[in-house]
Amino acid sequence: MRLLARVSGVLRLGVVALAGVLVVAILAIGQDLGPAPVVLREGEAAPQTIIAPAEVSVVDRAATEAARNQAAALVDDVYETDTQVTETVLDAVADVFAIVGLAAEPVLPPDTTTTTGPTTTTAETTTTAETTTTAQDGTDGSTTTEQTTTTTLPPEPPARTEQILFVKDEYPLLRDQTIATLVDLVNGDVDRIAAGENALFPLVRQEAIDIAEEYLLDGIKTTELGAVRDALATRPRSLVLLPDEIRPQAEAALADVVQLYLQANRFRDDAATQLARQEARDEVTDFTVVFVPGENIVSQGGRITAVQLAAMKELGLLETGDEESPVRALALVALIVVALAAVFVARIATDLWRRPKMVAVFGLLLVLAALAARVPELVSRDRVELGFLLPAALFGYLAANLFDSRVAVLMALPVSAFVALATGDLGLVVFSAAATLTPIPLVSSVASRAQLNLAVVFSALVHVPLAGAIAWFFYGSETVVLSAVWGSVGGIASGVVALGVLPVLASLFGITTTQTLLDLTDRNHPALRRIEETAPGTFNHSVLVGNLADRASRAVGANPLLARAMAYYHDLGKTVQPKYFVENQFGVTNPHDRLPPEESAAIIRSHVAEGLRLARSYRIPPDVAQGILTHHGTSLMRYFSHKAEEAHGERFDPADYRHRGRKPKTKEMVIIMLADATEAGTRALVQSEDPTSESIRELVESIIAEKVEDGQLEESDVTFGELTRIKEAFVDSMIGYYHTRIPYPGFPATRSTQPA
Repeated sequence: MRLLARVSGVLRLGVVALAGVLVVAILAIGQDLGPAPVVLREGEAAPQTIIAPAEVSVVDRAATEAARNQAAALVDDVYETDTQVTETVLDAVADVFAIVGLAAEPVLPPDTTTTTGPTTTTAETTTTAETTTTAQDGTDGSTTTEQTTTTTLPPEPPARTEQILFVKDEYPLLRDQTIATLVDLVNGDVDRIAAGENALFPLVRQEAIDIAEEYLLDGIKTTELGAVRDALATRPRSLVLLPDEIRPQAEAALADVVQLYLQANRFRDDAATQLARQEARDEVTDFTVVFVPGENIVSQGGRITAVQLAAMKELGLLETGDEESPVRALALVALIVVALAAVFVARIATDLWRRPKMVAVFGLLLVLAALAARVPELVSRDRVELGFLLPAALFGYLAANLFDSRVAVLMALPVSAFVALATGDLGLVVFSAAATLTPIPLVSSVASRAQLNLAVVFSALVHVPLAGAIAWFFYGSETVVLSAVWGSVGGIASGVVALGVLPVLASLFGITTTQTLLDLTDRNHPALRRIEETAPGTFNHSVLVGNLADRASRAVGANPLLARAMAYYHDLGKTVQPKYFVENQFGVTNPHDRLPPEESAAIIRSHVAEGLRLARSYRIPPDVAQGILTHHGTSLMRYFSHKAEEAHGERFDPADYRHRGRKPKTKEMVIIMLADATEAGTRALVQSEDPTSESIRELVESIIAEKVEDGQLEESDVTFGELTRIKEAFVDSMIGYYHTRIPYPGFPATRSTQPA
């Protein structure tokens, strides 16, 4: 995790640095900032011969660095052996043979006893009991002798095929021939031991461990592992102590076992390698060049080298040319603005800053803002009114949709700063800042495409008085009309371009925008059509959950459009097997009545995985697909859990009847989980009794309390105060939906409370 965080941090800083470089390049190219000072530079031709008036010694940094790089390059990589890998490999090889031996262990049959009359014959022990009876006259009575013999059959090993299957289950990657050879070898040892010969299986086992240990002690690099395995497979080690008839098979089996579990155990030690190379670099002394008095440092027309330039500076023979350059000042200001913008994003939008792709989008907006800042310079010429074509509002649209209103407000800083650097016109600087802010409140809370289009129109209308007033203040009353006209044109163009660019950026960077959510909540979306056509009951349920989620989101300041989209698709996976879900079982028997509870639980649980699969196929954004993954969390399927408990008793494990999703983290995810359970619970309540406001309130409170007690909300950022507002929103919505209806005369008897 630390490594990933470090890599992510480096990526973010790299993106900001690249954005800064591009911004500087865009703002500086073509700027008329005055002539640069004339100085001697490395690589230029010397205007005259320059002679050393005194001895001077100069370090040849290029030659020194080249020598140090060469010395470092000659140092071989330092490798260290990982003993843990060695032990793991040897244990794995030994375990293979242990499992093969275990598979061949005999199975003891039950004892068998045969008795015939008073005497029982035994194969092992015989017990004789005598009983003497004395008559009344003192003479001996009769004597009865009983023998009981118990015969114990010798233990027999499992059948060869059973042994092979046992080993195959444990080690499916071993070749079948290898397993058969090892099984035959261990079974053959029984006959060899009975014949007074030595067992061969322990010999092969030890040889396998020795071969693996030999390779591991020599050390195997990652790049060498493939060659070592190939060598083992193509040239197996000879087992000279084995009989000729089984030697080839045993050698091949041994090689297969060893090469399968052999791993690289010698790895490059980056720190030690770097240290060794640094030591080699440090041992190289500086290369110096000495100019004696009267020696030519550089001849007229000769190209000036870094050493010659350093010698002339050391002797004070030329001007350094350190005068401040306007380009450098511009670059410094631009870099400071980019850095400040990045710092502000990191502080006020930490969740966005942690995602490198969002930092990349922000960097792209900065680069585009620099490009937009050059527009007045290109179009205005001698007409200041044309400068109000500046598309500053574009960045308010983009930032508010791609990020949030906080980042959108922040964009006014770099946009206005870049305009100041590009034009130096204070009037356009004020206009660019105000125009960037104009669309933000209009697009931050849209819930329909019509509202989004109206936001573009209203923003363009606001540009009219804004541009006119700024022009009047800075340029005089004669510029007001044309400035207002061009300002409104720029506002309309900004909105139109934003509507066209947003889908491209959202698709390119995988960002869920308002437009994306509006498309997803359109009833004509293919995925919604699929739900409506294949699982109409699920579709109606999802729409009601969407209504609940929308109202609850507004109550706690969450994103209502995102919550509605999540609600619409949270049960997408039910379209794979719709008949197994009760809302789609109108007029048919419940198939779960014929299934064991564990199979029913697996089917119910699968709709989450199937929903994620379908979400990917329909290109539903990850932010919306999170509603599929988290709407059940790890909740218990109580109906099937209770059914299983009645069926299995003590063998029942509640964990087998829990969903395997993720617990919700954001407000929208929590709302979807609670809205889903509330809608389903209220529907069940209506089927069993006439609902009242009190019963609905008790039901919602019990559902929320159950989720809290079950730990389903422990990873979320929702407070108890927000849960209360969510509950009230649900109760109000459910009461409004299941409102009271009067019975109509002449109609069939109906319930007095029906869904609207």
